[in-house]
Amino acid sequence: MINNEIIKVKNLNINFNKHRVIDNLSLSFNKGETVLITGRNGSGKTTFLKCLGGVLFPDSGLIQFENKVSKKKIGIISDKMSLLEDYTLEQGIAFHSEIFGIDKFNFSLINQLNLKYERKIKTLSAGERAIYHLSLIISQKPELLLIDEIIHMIDAYIRELFLDALIELINDVNTTIIMVNHTFSETGRIPERILIMEQGRFILDEKRENLNKKIKKIIINKEIEEDIPVLFKKESSIQKEFYIYPFKEEFNSKYKYDFQDINLTEIIKSFIGGCYAKKRV
Repeated sequence: MINNEIIKVKNLNINFNKHRVIDNLSLSFNKGETVLITGRNGSGKTTFLKCLGGVLFPDSGLIQFENKVSKKKIGIISDKMSLLEDYTLEQGIAFHSEIFGIDKFNFSLINQLNLKYERKIKTLSAGERAIYHLSLIISQKPELLLIDEIIHMIDAYIRELFLDALIELINDVNTTIIMVNHTFSETGRIPERILIMEQGRFILDEKRENLNKKIKKIIINKEIEEDIPVLFKKESSIQKEFYIYPFKEEFNSKYKYDFQDINLTEIIKSFIGGCYAKKRV
């Protein structure tokens, strides 16, 4: 069998002030894979992404990259983007191209926003900065792209440009994309693998296509049988919503309920809601 792994994580641990933020994580990511990492605030998502990008170092454990992956082929886009603020766009492009050995810069995204190359980087809006930063990284033809909570900060038009550019990058370069995000409706067409983090561990690691089959919703005005696995329950004065996980096909014949399909946003909300519910108990 061909080994398609680009990153392998083994027994990763990180502590902040004696608090375990990343708790003994072991998993791998494949070449060309698109991954969404989500979860409650403070669950360890950004810390984990920073470890993958080499910004933070673990207290123990290993992150191993496939031997052919060069640091020049790894890109990171963060909600705390730090660029060369006093450089003009033109100067920033020249500097980035020299550092990363870029012979042919991709100007397509910048030109779609009609950005002036004599502008200083510090004058760019959040959306313009995201597009500019992505343009720098796209020109590297990255093998790995890490995106940390940037998509929710940019307006609808720029967000579409950004996501379309990611899809093109996946198709053209077979880039592995790992993104941390809280907005799912726009990003839902990209990830093929979903990871949900809670207290420094992944409580869910599923292929998107499998996840859609394994979680369903029941809307009803009464309680349901106790042997049905309920991930999360919402209720109001007029109805109750039960999110069922893991769902089994045999439930359709065993119970007389309408088991409904739900979208990615609802799936993730139900897992996160379930985590909050357990904390309140």
